[in-house]
Amino acid sequence: MMRRIWNYTVSGATGGLFIGFWLAMLFSKLDGVTRMFPSSPAFVSHFGSELNAMAVTGVMWMTMGIVFSLSRLIFKVERWSITKRTVLHFIVTYVLFSLLAIVSEWFPLNWIYFTNFTLIFIVIYVVIWNIEMKRARRMVAEINQKLAQK
Repeated sequence: MMRRIWNYTVSGATGGLFIGFWLAMLFSKLDGVTRMFPSSPAFVSHFGSELNAMAVTGVMWMTMGIVFSLSRLIFKVERWSITKRTVLHFIVTYVLFSLLAIVSEWFPLNWIYFTNFTLIFIVIYVVIWNIEMKRARRMVAEINQKLAQK
């Protein structure tokens, strides 16, 4: 189990850093700036240099990746119903990711922005959940088909 946790942590940190970097590049490009901003200008302004801000932001991206990677372990608890696992996974990822987004100052702290953030999170979560459920159903159908052939 510890090896699995370690592997999930490393892959989550790596994935979070990769995704965070490329999203920051994309958003910097879309903003039409000639420099890369690792996070919001408000967040970057808290640090003595852009390099320091980039280092802290990298740690934040890695932490976000770890949150999503380790939270997958919730689905390994087979004695819980899929509903319980899904609700718990949603709560864990939503709360931890929201806290990291707030600390990263991705949006101003007011209800309008937080509501928008929450709605976007829910939509993305539902889309990913549906994709994963379809994949799981397909896998079960393939296993059932192989068992029926025997």
